[in-house]
Amino acid sequence: MIDKSNPWQDMPESTQRRIKADTPHSLFWITDLEGKYGFLLQSKELFDNVKLPANLNGIELLKRNSTYGYGELFLVLNDKEDWQIFYSLCNDLISITDNYDNDATMISATEVRLKRWQQLLKQDRNRSMNLQRQMGLFSELLCLRDIVVPKFGIEQAIVSWVGADFDKQDFLLDDAIIEVKSYKTSKGQTVHISSIKQLVSDKVPLFLLTYGLTQTENGESIADIVVSIEYFLSAKSNEIKSKFEGKLLEYGYMPEIIKTEFYKFIVDKNRAFLTSDNFPKIQPSYITHGITDVRYSIDLLECADFEQNIQNFLG
Repeated sequence: MIDKSNPWQDMPESTQRRIKADTPHSLFWITDLEGKYGFLLQSKELFDNVKLPANLNGIELLKRNSTYGYGELFLVLNDKEDWQIFYSLCNDLISITDNYDNDATMISATEVRLKRWQQLLKQDRNRSMNLQRQMGLFSELLCLRDIVVPKFGIEQAIVSWVGADFDKQDFLLDDAIIEVKSYKTSKGQTVHISSIKQLVSDKVPLFLLTYGLTQTENGESIADIVVSIEYFLSAKSNEIKSKFEGKLLEYGYMPEIIKTEFYKFIVDKNRAFLTSDNFPKIQPSYITHGITDVRYSIDLLECADFEQNIQNFLG
C-alpha cells in the first residue's frame, strides 16, 4: 500500500541485499537460484527449534540453524505476480523487528505476526467488500483523515482508531470517544446501532459522528482516501505505517489479494451528536439479564437537541 517500488526488480539470481543499516538485526532482500523473490531474517543466536511458524499460501518458509552459528528464517514467494502483497508482508515484519533489540524476542514476535498473515492469506480472492462494509470503512477513514488527524496528528489518529473491532467504538481518544455511522442519503437519516455498549461511555464524552452518503462516480473511494492518508504517513516510521496497514487488513481491505470494485461516494451531510444520558439510545441498565445482543435504529431527525458543531465538537 505504501511505497510499492519493487526491491527485487534488478537483483540477479541467488543474491542478497541488506535492507537497512540503522537496525541491530540482519534483514535481507534475497533471490533464489531460480530468481524467485525472498526475504531473509537472521538471528545472531541459533534457534531452539526449527519448526515452521506458519503455513502461508504461495510462500515457502524455511527455518534453519546455519553452520556459521546463527539462525535463518527464509520466506520465498512462488509467483512473482504476487510481489506487492509479499512486499507488504515483508514490510510488516520489518516494522516489528524495529521494536526489539533482543533477537529471541524479535523472532518470537515475528512468528506471531506470520500466524496472523497465515489467516489473511487464506482469504478468498473472489470475495469482495460489499457496499455496506465499504460505506462503513469509507466513513471511518474520512473521520480519521478529516476530523482526528487535524486535531491530534496522524500517529495518534491511527493509534486511536480501533478499526475492525465491531464490539468497540471506532475511535478511543484520551478525552473523547467517537462512534462513526454512515447511511444512504436516499433512505433517510437513520443509523443502525449494532451492540448494547456502542453508544455507552462511563468516563469521557461519546460522540456519534454520522455521514450521509450518495454513491456517484464523481466522489471518492476507499482507495482514494487510503492514498491521501498514506501521504501523511510518508515521512513516518515503519511501525505506524504497519499499524495502519494492519487495521485495513483486518477490515478486509486487501486490494492485492481480493479484487474488489470500490464504490465512490460523496458526503451529503456530516453531523456530530453528544450521546448524553438523554440521547435516544438503549442503556445497558434497561436490558433484562440473559439478553446478550441488541440491535436498533436511531432517527437523526429526532436528535437535533444533541447536535454539536461539526468543526469543533472535539474542543
